[in-house]
Amino acid sequence: QAIAEILTNQSSNGAFGLWGPSTGDMWLDAFVTDFLSRAKSRGFTVPDPALRTALDNLRNQVNYQPDFDVGGEALAYALMVLAREGAAAIGDLRYFVDVKGDAFATPTAMAQLGAALASYGDQPRADAMFRRAAAALAAQTGPDTEQIFRADFGTHFRDAAAVLTLAVESGTQTVDREALINLLTTSRGLSTQEAAWTLLAANALIDQTAADGITLNGVAPTGPLVKVLGAEPIVVANTGADTTLTVTTYGVPSEPEPAGGAGYAITRSYYTLDGQPATLDGIKVGQRLIAVLDVTPFGRGEARLMVSDPLPAGFEIDNPNLLSSGSLPALEALNFETEVTHTEFRQDRFLAALDRHSNAAFRLGYIVRAISPGTFHQPAASVEDMYRPDMTGRSEAGMVRIAE
Repeated sequence: QAIAEILTNQSSNGAFGLWGPSTGDMWLDAFVTDFLSRAKSRGFTVPDPALRTALDNLRNQVNYQPDFDVGGEALAYALMVLAREGAAAIGDLRYFVDVKGDAFATPTAMAQLGAALASYGDQPRADAMFRRAAAALAAQTGPDTEQIFRADFGTHFRDAAAVLTLAVESGTQTVDREALINLLTTSRGLSTQEAAWTLLAANALIDQTAADGITLNGVAPTGPLVKVLGAEPIVVANTGADTTLTVTTYGVPSEPEPAGGAGYAITRSYYTLDGQPATLDGIKVGQRLIAVLDVTPFGRGEARLMVSDPLPAGFEIDNPNLLSSGSLPALEALNFETEVTHTEFRQDRFLAALDRHSNAAFRLGYIVRAISPGTFHQPAASVEDMYRPDMTGRSEAGMVRIAE
């Protein structure tokens, strides 16, 4: 299913877009092609024309890459994917290691170039790049290191997971695996990139580690220690060396959380169709309102944001075309943000993705219609940096009363 959905975002030249066919993001092209290549190697059906066109796109971009003093994140990823498929020039790989090895800007890029050399059996050069990657990773994980917006969708955590994954897959012994595993022990939420690379790291390590001394209800597990907790309690015991147990919980708060945020503030308000402030207490079935979301960054605002506004059960989104038709003068007066990467008007929520390059506040809006009488819970609206999940904000939750 994922393969089929991803290929709907492939352009005719083999490139990929996040929300539809698009071009211009070499790192994204390499990431998607990496996924398709890995899927095919594990026996999933990947249409040959789609994969071949994706690889041709990477090869063309590599051939036309300009020289650089610092950077090369997308180039390293493309070279790794091409090398795995036997489509990279070994001379190019050796040149980048020998001449440009220290110019690659992230530990992930250094490790990917090392993995590319390992694919061709040049283990000494591969080890050299993994040593660089480990040193760069150690330099960026200090307490004073600020996490900033990155064009490669990455974070320091993602770098650690990627270096560990590629080091194990490449068979290098130049990386301290236990130290990287300790870096990946966290209680915070993960971005999609962090989650994907952490899973790849676990997969790479799964046949090389054992939970010695760990028992589950008195029985030693024969495979990975994974258990879904139900009503019955379980007993996990450790009679061996120190180890780390990760417990993940899901649930619904018994009381709504207050408005707040670590990187953003978001507020939700409503206006009548003629632009006057409105409340949700006692509106009538059939009445339409303009829902307004105001988002304010606390600091540096560069980010790929997702704004989500869940609908109360008595509401539905009304005619999204009105937002751009100009038929409601009040919409123009509310000064909505127009530089939006993607919007979705779903049955249960409004979603908007934005690529922001400043710390200016912005406003989004859409039109809702009351469709059912009653009293309904209204979940909080939220804003999240999709690749730095600790940068979030949420509004107040509330109640909606709709009259006949």
